[in-house]
Amino acid sequence: MQVTLIWRRFLCQFLKRFLSRFFYLCLMHKTRLGHEILGRLPDLAIRVLQSDSALEGFYEPFEKNPDLSFLKAQQKHFSKEKREILVNAIRDQYKGLKDIPANIDQLSEDHCMTVTTGHQLNLFTGPIFSWYKIIDIIKIARLWNQNTDNYHFVPVFWMATEDHDFEEINHFHCKGQQIHWPSKNKGAVGRMSTQGLDKVLQTWAAHLGNTPEADQLKLWFEEAYLNNKTLADATRYLLHKLFGKYGLIVLDADHAALKKIFAPIMAQELQHQTLHSEAQKTHADLQIALQKKFSPQVTPRPVNLFYLQSQYRNRIDIDREGYFVVDANQKFTTKEILNHLDQHPENFSPNALMRPLYQEAILPNVAYVGGGAELAYWLQLKDSFKAFELKMPMLKLRSSVLLKTQKQEKKAQLLGLTDRDLFLESNALINLRVRQISNIDIDLSSFKTQLDEQFKSLYDLAQKTDASFLGAVAAQEKKQKKGIDKLEQRLLKAQRRKLVDHIERAVDLQRELFPMGQLQERFSNFSEFYLIYGDTFLPTLMEAIDPTDNDFLCLTF
Repeated sequence: MQVTLIWRRFLCQFLKRFLSRFFYLCLMHKTRLGHEILGRLPDLAIRVLQSDSALEGFYEPFEKNPDLSFLKAQQKHFSKEKREILVNAIRDQYKGLKDIPANIDQLSEDHCMTVTTGHQLNLFTGPIFSWYKIIDIIKIARLWNQNTDNYHFVPVFWMATEDHDFEEINHFHCKGQQIHWPSKNKGAVGRMSTQGLDKVLQTWAAHLGNTPEADQLKLWFEEAYLNNKTLADATRYLLHKLFGKYGLIVLDADHAALKKIFAPIMAQELQHQTLHSEAQKTHADLQIALQKKFSPQVTPRPVNLFYLQSQYRNRIDIDREGYFVVDANQKFTTKEILNHLDQHPENFSPNALMRPLYQEAILPNVAYVGGGAELAYWLQLKDSFKAFELKMPMLKLRSSVLLKTQKQEKKAQLLGLTDRDLFLESNALINLRVRQISNIDIDLSSFKTQLDEQFKSLYDLAQKTDASFLGAVAAQEKKQKKGIDKLEQRLLKAQRRKLVDHIERAVDLQRELFPMGQLQERFSNFSEFYLIYGDTFLPTLMEAIDPTDNDFLCLTF
């Protein structure tokens, strides 16, 4: 009797999940918008998307089917010894976790390569675009495994455990509420204690309610942050819980054995300030290639390393007397710092510009997926990779997604707003909406055209009569055009007052989709959407996102 009841419950749950997912997939609606139209990316990232020939040679472009010669070159530089060290480090980090991905052990095999992304250790994964990064590498690895013979690819998430900007990661947003961790932790964020997060959970739980979805979110938070001692361990646990079934490997590079692999490059950096000089070369080349329109994303320093201790991560600098740790009472001679590096490589940490070099030194990597700003500083490293005898991977811009519910989609349709309209600045959207629903045409562009023609005649007349009148004509033209613009704005303002209800509905919808005026993906946490969609959320995203498509995805389900 009891067994029958358990089976009935199991069957009901299975059918509910299956049918829910089927329902959402049937209702799923996708539109795509070009990044160059939306204007939300740095110019350099747009150039990468468009395969601008001016950037040829500065990076390896992403390919749907990786070139075999490129794969062989990447494979060749990564030794068996490095693979063993890497696998042992990951195994060590995964101790105590259940359902460990089998592809960890596959990394010891010569033909196994990685597809990588990375991100900060944001509380509860932070803004949802970190999920899009992860889904990208999972699906790229899956695609390449299907299309490439004799090679196997695994997705690796690089935890930025050595960052020290705690204020950037100590919060997340869910349903308009900021969930904040008021800790006084210092130093590398991955080493920080999770103490105090029980109170954060209590505060958040009070607002979540008692739905099955809310209970699941509470459980994930509790298991990750209350049962693990450090932020790195908590983040690994959570990402493994969410994405482990898709083969994701989560890596913490703050590991003595991995730092040992990187130690010769750090020694070169300390002795010769290699990255600084090579980045300057690349900078000069980029200025020429982009016709002086290049601004570096990250400025290289003489020494691009930090000194890492339990309570601080401070910059290493150099002067005539030797090396010193900025804002710390610590100095080294050249001999002392090299000996210390040899004995304790874990005390040294690469900065943002040097981190890609560390990544490629310890991973058999083929591709990196990053945001627009990330791609920009990778492009600064062309000569540095050569100088350190490392191979640059393919670079791929991460997917971008705007998520809408069926209710929001219906509201947009009733308002006559397209996805592109919703990306407009607030005032532009208001003016558009006023023009859409107004019974009069408040578009004075025809008057402006007539004015242009009239003043063209006046300029001709002044030129023929007395050229000294040209200034007076120009001043009058400016005055007249300014007057037309003011009149247009006053008419629009008057119509807004008449149509305030219609306008407010459009503005309210935009605020829902662009909280605090930001892209949804850079603000909202996954929990906000899990509360709506439950267990169907991640599989539906996995189904919808196509990392080989470079457009901005607008997704309704």
